[in-house]
Amino acid sequence: MITMSEMWTGLFAAWRMLLRDGRAVALFDDSVPGVVKSFFCAAVVLPGYIVILSVGPSPIPAEVSGFRVVSVEAIAYVVSWVAWPLLMAPVARGLDRDANYCRYIVAYNWSAGPQILILLVVVLLSASGLLPRDVLVVVNLAALAVVLFYHLFILRTALEVSPYVAIALVVGEFMLSQFIIVARNGMLL
Repeated sequence: MITMSEMWTGLFAAWRMLLRDGRAVALFDDSVPGVVKSFFCAAVVLPGYIVILSVGPSPIPAEVSGFRVVSVEAIAYVVSWVAWPLLMAPVARGLDRDANYCRYIVAYNWSAGPQILILLVVVLLSASGLLPRDVLVVVNLAALAVVLFYHLFILRTALEVSPYVAIALVVGEFMLSQFIIVARNGMLL
């Protein structure tokens, strides 16, 4: 079981990493129990995720049942939390970064805290109607760039890979997340 102190430490370290403080990686519990506890962040960010789903644009037709929507969204949420860490285990081994795998996964999981705040701001700005559409496009692109560069920094700092390998992994994770979104949408249409 995770303690409140462990949760706040994980979120604080993730926030410091967002601010590009490489020393914050030392704050993460990179033990195997620390990896397991880092998945608790899924529960922490779930309310924000639900707000994003509720307020953001939805491709879901009105005739789709609520049960189906909740079921598919729940499955997609779980898959999105476990797919990348599972995929990265053999990748880290292949890159000879086994020793850094736990540290990377802990940092990656806790980074969902700051990321959900960024995405919430963008979705709420979009829903408010305060900004023109052209400005919202720029805000969306800027938020995406921040999230991608954040992941790049985590890879470079926690997994300790070269810039080129980090870029390839960021692209790979982005493509995986897009595949999960497409699959989720396909199950809802």
